Amino acid sequence: MLGLWGQRHPAAWVLLLLPFLPLLLPAAPAPHRASYKPVIVVHGLFDSSYSFRHLLEYINETHPGTVVTVLDLFDGRESLRPLWEQVQGFREAVVPIMAKAPQGVHLICYSQGGLVCRALLSVMDDHNVDSFISLSSPQMGQYGDTDYLKWLFPTSMRSNLYRICYSPWGQEFSICNYWHDPHHDDLYLNASSFLALINGERDHPNATEWRKNFLRVGHLVLIGGPDDGVITPWQSSFFGFYDANETVLEMEEQLPKGPESKRIMGSRAELCTLLGGISFLLLLMSVKGAKGGSLRESPGVCSKQTVVVPLRYNESYSQPVYKPYLTLCAGRRICSTYRTTYRVMWREVRREVQQTHTVCCQGWKKRHPGALTCEAICSKPCLNGGVCIRPDRCECAPGWGGKHCHVDVDECRTSVTLCSHRCLNTAGSFTCGCPHDLVLGPDGRTCKEGSPEPPTSASILSVAVREAENDERSLKREIRELRERLERLEQWAGQAGAWVRAVLPVPPEELQPEQVAELWGRGDRIESLSDQVLLLEERLGACSCEDNSLGPGLNHR
Repeated sequence: MLGLWGQRHPAAWVLLLLPFLPLLLPAAPAPHRASYKPVIVVHGLFDSSYSFRHLLEYINETHPGTVVTVLDLFDGRESLRPLWEQVQGFREAVVPIMAKAPQGVHLICYSQGGLVCRALLSVMDDHNVDSFISLSSPQMGQYGDTDYLKWLFPTSMRSNLYRICYSPWGQEFSICNYWHDPHHDDLYLNASSFLALINGERDHPNATEWRKNFLRVGHLVLIGGPDDGVITPWQSSFFGFYDANETVLEMEEQLPKGPESKRIMGSRAELCTLLGGISFLLLLMSVKGAKGGSLRESPGVCSKQTVVVPLRYNESYSQPVYKPYLTLCAGRRICSTYRTTYRVMWREVRREVQQTHTVCCQGWKKRHPGALTCEAICSKPCLNGGVCIRPDRCECAPGWGGKHCHVDVDECRTSVTLCSHRCLNTAGSFTCGCPHDLVLGPDGRTCKEGSPEPPTSASILSVAVREAENDERSLKREIRELRERLERLEQWAGQAGAWVRAVLPVPPEELQPEQVAELWGRGDRIESLSDQVLLLEERLGACSCEDNSLGPGLNHR
């Protein structure tokens, strides 16, 4: 952990590690030294890659040519970030290293880094770790007043630190992710978002897959001792831990009684040396916590915590006020009495409310901090209507494929016959075509003999527009002709008016009947033509598209 905490300096633990290096990195003839497997080192709490420079030098001296990578991530105070976040960061760093080493790699993880590595090996289904060395790591948790805890939580000692660590915001600190209070085991099982999950002490949907992934490790080495000074109890490095009386129970004593437990106990002596297998860890992770039942109610939810939140607020109320006053009593005596009035007052109210807090599994997230469900995280978005259903897994819409739904599926190249004649692939779908002498049937796939398919709504609209344009031109032409006739009639009317003015001075009885009939007939014709012109102008206005419409029959097509 922290290199400044006296005897807890990482360099001191290198001496314990050295006897195991010849076993993990066997000597090879000079021509084959390039065959050494790469080594990856993960530091602990408040450490950095610089703390492991001596180990790096030693490996290079004893096994020249070995590629050693000390991951420079989450250094110093950044190591306090939630462990699942660190697991994701270290995973992105080790994947390229493993990809370049098909023969496998060795993993050395110190203190808190040992928990990060164990979770890393559990969630990676394609890792190729040959040897995993856990160097003084609190594999079963931490419960002790150490210097770094006093620095982090100066007012909270181990007896009451659970109040902080087993709250939703406390789980945002790495140390609280593996704080294991044996006196509050029920709170630990329900609140721990990390250690209880990777230890298999609480059911979760990925338990079986995680155990299977971890079993890919070739060798496991656990290193620890009573002079640790930080890990409390120090047996936590070997999966031992306190019971409710703070008596250390070794790993075998925590397992169920029976033949299987005896088989595990028989291999206890091998834990401090190189292990050829890790079946004991599989059984350990299979043990269910007595009080940590499955809390998964929706995909991606590892646990749900119910916390009590204290509330304080002010509320108004009516306070009675008794005021004395004088009145006239019987017998005309003056009496003193009281009357009740009310005034608005304020008081402080304290109450506790229960809130549910959801803890998402790795690869899932909450839409907002108060959400009770989790959504899968896809590093790249699902395209073309695809949905992210699991971490980095998309469910594609029909017609699309690929990891991110970015590949168009060519339906026409499948073994299934989709069209009777011609098949044309389109983006996300396909269309069928027919020869000139056939038409496409109602199913859109089969060609048959018959008349061409009925016109579409677009073609009907096009025809209607053309007919409306023809009607408009004919109306304009007719109006033009009527206006010319009207002008001629108006000219004649002017001449007739002059004639009437010339005739009217003559007495009416002197007018000839045929002259009067001709006069009135011409007037009727003028009025009739004027009415016709007005009617045609109205019709022209209704269909002249002045309001950008084609009439009520076409606007709704």
